Amino acid sequence: GVSQERALELLDMVELQGHAYKIPAHISGGQKQRVAIARALINDPQVIVADEPTGSLDSVTSETIFNIFARLVEQGKTVVMVTHDTELIPRFTRCLYISDGRLVGGLADTAHQEESAAPTMPETTAEPVISPNGHYNKPDHINLKTQTNHDTSKPAIHLENVVKTYVNAAGSFTALKGIDLEIPYGQFVSLVGKSGSGKSTLLNMLTGIDHPTSGQVTIGGTDIYSLSESKRALWRGRQVGIVFQFFQLLPTLTLLENTILPMDYCNVYEYQERPQRALELLKMVGLEDHAYDLPANVSNGQQQAAAIARSLATDPPIIVADEPTGNLDTRSADIVIEVFQELANRGKTILIVTHDPSLTSRTDRNIIIADGELIDSTVAKVMPSLEHHLMLEATHTLEKRLYASGQPIIQQGEPVDYFYMVEDGQVDPDV
Repeated sequence: GVSQERALELLDMVELQGHAYKIPAHISGGQKQRVAIARALINDPQVIVADEPTGSLDSVTSETIFNIFARLVEQGKTVVMVTHDTELIPRFTRCLYISDGRLVGGLADTAHQEESAAPTMPETTAEPVISPNGHYNKPDHINLKTQTNHDTSKPAIHLENVVKTYVNAAGSFTALKGIDLEIPYGQFVSLVGKSGSGKSTLLNMLTGIDHPTSGQVTIGGTDIYSLSESKRALWRGRQVGIVFQFFQLLPTLTLLENTILPMDYCNVYEYQERPQRALELLKMVGLEDHAYDLPANVSNGQQQAAAIARSLATDPPIIVADEPTGNLDTRSADIVIEVFQELANRGKTILIVTHDPSLTSRTDRNIIIADGELIDSTVAKVMPSLEHHLMLEATHTLEKRLYASGQPIIQQGEPVDYFYMVEDGQVDPDV
């Protein structure tokens, strides 16, 4: 066995000794990754292999993880890291490129190069992720029944003063601190926050997976925590489609069977209709030719596309996706976002968790969470370069005022120790 002293020594090395007695559910994704590194070092191996260890983490947490590996290399360890983050390339001793199952471009020695660039990739015949030309092609006709019985006069998602506090032997920790949020139907929304900010906890509240300590969660007009566990599970299956970061496809079922499964569980659509509907969904994401393949026989991008198809099986009005592009290359991620944009155009409400700013710019609305609180949208829009904790401080000191047309905001010559941000309307500085 491993002594407690050795375990604490390893946790200290990854800067987690203060969390030694917490369970995984009570720490952030980045902290879990550091625990995984500590666990990998238990037997003091000379070689450490890490598969996308920074893929789903924000830039600050990714830097922490990378620096831990760099220190291990300085101690004489050999570290092999799988990544699709091109910004990391110059920082490796060597980079090995693989395409279509073959090594390409040889080994690039980056240790002695002032500038490093990936070798030119040859043309390959790799299987398409969504469509043969690398883009999401909207099909001319998809024969899908569309749900129309939700009341669009009410918001799709409404949270009122939601608080979530975890209590364990180490004490209590409040992950959500009075969240107020409203999202209408047909909106494509991104949720951004650093590791440990409360993103996953908020998703658990929205999907009925975890109970709030206090506050109300209303989805499509239903107070979901007034339902019993069994009724809430059935509600979730019919009203919310969930796309997981790591796909969570059942490995022994084909992509078609994975897509049919939610219809069987929730007992929606006639039995004989379900296979055809599943095929139409797979066709919509460009996977009709892979319907009878097992998940292990298709690429990560194709598995994520299949997960999106599965999330649509019961035609839910709301789709929630947790880091759906975190483990995909740039091209595959772009295609997945195009699929979500098309779904929003069809009236679905899409909420994705991401830390990629290039993706947030393509959504209708971006919500930032920091330390369990939502940052004011005007603060985020006016001062986008601020660190999230500074945005949160600005949110705390913000005072909202409403001015009538023609009413002066500030008199000329009046000394002030604050500034104004205009959320809506126009201001004439010459009056």
